[in-house]
Amino acid sequence: MERLDGQRAMAISEQIIDLYHRCYSRPPWSETPQQLSDYPGKLADATARPGFTAITVMDTEQLVGMTYGWPTRNVRHDDRMERAVVSAFGPDRADELIGGAFAVAELFVDPDAQGRGIGRRLMENIVDGRDAAWLVTHAQAPAAHLYRSLGWKERGPLPGDVYRLRLSLFTLRAFDNGDT
Repeated sequence: MERLDGQRAMAISEQIIDLYHRCYSRPPWSETPQQLSDYPGKLADATARPGFTAITVMDTEQLVGMTYGWPTRNVRHDDRMERAVVSAFGPDRADELIGGAFAVAELFVDPDAQGRGIGRRLMENIVDGRDAAWLVTHAQAPAAHLYRSLGWKERGPLPGDVYRLRLSLFTLRAFDNGDT
């Protein structure tokens, strides 16, 4: 496992893009050719965010797993996912749920390497030492089971126009008693 900042992640961007395509061209995501071709720009934007952090797993020379994200200092209304959380929960509750938390933007593990605990280790590592984290995923996606098993709480669905699949907000707090 290796921790990368934005510059180091961009240095292996070809490998990241290849892994992304292997993961997101398949169900349940089945991203369109346009969505897949838009990913390099999304990756460049993500790596430029303040506090960007990535964790990678290599199998010999091939990237087989990655997660990344950044701190959510204040809820931004120019960020599509943060806007969707505000729309779903209202500004005050959105700030309680995701303000000051680490946003886990992506987790992907090569389909041929799944079932070996790579995703679990990536998620444990990316949130280690953080008081709070949040992510958005399809509640029926295979990774949603992993998140729940790691103590993440599903907070509820986001508006249906955010993505082709209905997405839900998940949060993790080091001090969470399940009520917040």
